Amino acid sequence: MPGTRVRPHVARVLERTRAMVFVFDSVICNLFAGVDTSAITDDIRARLPAPHRAPLLDSIAFLMATSPLWMVAYAHEVSAAHGDEAEDILRAAETTAVTTAVPTPGVREALLACQASGRSIAVVGSRYSATIESYLDRHELRQLVGPIIGYRHHRPSSRPAGNALVHRARKALAVKPAECTVVGASTQAMMIAADLGTQAIGIAGLRDSRKHMTQINGSVVVSSLPHLVDALATVPISGGTTSPM
Repeated sequence: MPGTRVRPHVARVLERTRAMVFVFDSVICNLFAGVDTSAITDDIRARLPAPHRAPLLDSIAFLMATSPLWMVAYAHEVSAAHGDEAEDILRAAETTAVTTAVPTPGVREALLACQASGRSIAVVGSRYSATIESYLDRHELRQLVGPIIGYRHHRPSSRPAGNALVHRARKALAVKPAECTVVGASTQAMMIAADLGTQAIGIAGLRDSRKHMTQINGSVVVSSLPHLVDALATVPISGGTTSPM
C-alpha cells in the first residue's frame, strides 16, 4: 500500500525500473508441482533404442535421467526423430500440467501493481512459449503482460540459453538494460541479470535462499511477492525518458 516503508536498496532499483521481466518458473507458478517428472523422463527413455536406455550413473547422467529438459536434449542427440518424439511427450506433459498448477500467491497483485505504476512486463521461462501463453490465459493473467519468451523446441544446437531469453525480452520491451529488472527466485536468474547488465529482484522463499541470491552482484531480495507489491505501489519511476537499445 502507498506509504509502506521500502528498504533503500530496493527503492533504488525500482526507481530506475521501467520494465520488469518475470521468470515463469517459481515466480508465476511451479508448473510441475505435485507431478512426478521422472515418469516423463522414463517415458522418453523407453522410446529410445535399447543401447541408450541403460542406467545412467554419474551426476550429469542422473540429472539427465530426472530432468525432462535434459532428457529431451539427450533424445535429440540420439536422433532427430527421437528428439521430436521426446518433444511431443514433454509438450503433452506441460499441457496437462497447465490444468493443475496454481499461480504463486501474490502474482496477480504484483502484475497489477506493475501495470498501475506504468512499468511494462514480459514473462520468460524454460517452457514452451505456448505453455506459458496457455497458462496465463487460463488464469486470466495474459492481459496483464506483454511479450512472452519461451522455447519453440529444445534442440541442443539451437536452444537459446536463459540469458538469451531475458535479452530478447528486454529488447521486446524496448528499454535499456539499466532500466530493466528481472524478477526471479533463483541464483541463476540473478546471475543472468548481472551478466546482461540488468537489475534483479529476488523473491525469497520460493526457490533459493535470500543469502544465496544476495551474493550475486547487483541483486536485491524481497521477502515475498506481496512485499514487492507494496514496494511497487510506493516507489514511482524516476523522471526522464527512455531510449530503447
